[in-house]
Amino acid sequence: MQQPLTVDNRKGVSVVWGDIGTGKSTLARIMHERFLHKGYLSVLLTNPGYISKNALLRTINEGFKVPTAKAYKDNLDRLKAFLLKEGETNNKIVVLLIDEAQELNLSLLETLRQILNFESDKKLMQLVLFPQEELRTKLQDYRTRNFRRRIAYASTLDRLDIGTMSQMIEFRWTVASGNQSKHPFTQDALQNIFEHSAGLPSEACILADNALLLAFLNQQREVTPAVVESAIGDRLKNVGKLDREMKPVKPKPAKAPATSKEQEVAHEPK
Repeated sequence: MQQPLTVDNRKGVSVVWGDIGTGKSTLARIMHERFLHKGYLSVLLTNPGYISKNALLRTINEGFKVPTAKAYKDNLDRLKAFLLKEGETNNKIVVLLIDEAQELNLSLLETLRQILNFESDKKLMQLVLFPQEELRTKLQDYRTRNFRRRIAYASTLDRLDIGTMSQMIEFRWTVASGNQSKHPFTQDALQNIFEHSAGLPSEACILADNALLLAFLNQQREVTPAVVESAIGDRLKNVGKLDREMKPVKPKPAKAPATSKEQEVAHEPK
């Protein structure tokens, strides 16, 4: 995952692709908190489906505590003045993270491009997008070609294999229990969770929590496949199958690369 380095080195735009439930929102919050800890000026937007370019710009200004105005041009000029002062004069790294970035329409993407165009000998705004696959279609549009060329780095969050999912559940149990005991899931129970969740971290965590609750209510000290099947049945009955196309990923070889497919995109500044 090279996005933090892309921000540290002021490369401009980076993208983290991922399906629903693969952990994009969690990663966005973690990166935002780490940037703040480093002393960066960081803002995280979580609902970017704004009705107008000015609404997006006003929200960005509010996040960076820049006074807002009614007119679009005034808001853009104030943001540019902020970037010049903090990014150039004070040599601060300014970061904008946008979760659910697939909600950005072509007009909003163009607004972001205009903001990114304002730079000196360094890129004054670092942008990290966390979209679902729908954004790929928008970026193939001819009208977004200049924005697409600004993407310096992109990576994709994969679904988990069973080994990584088991480690995640073990880690969560260790933290919750204060490292006082081993988690109560049998290996077959973990296999059931994996097969139903299809490797999606969010779904696996929900099933694990629900199975733990059922085991507690039934005064069972072990979470067995039967308990997990009961939790799955309750979830299917009350929520339904969340993704009909879910297919579990196969366990990866021991020396396989990390669960993040990364590819660099040529950076061609306008």
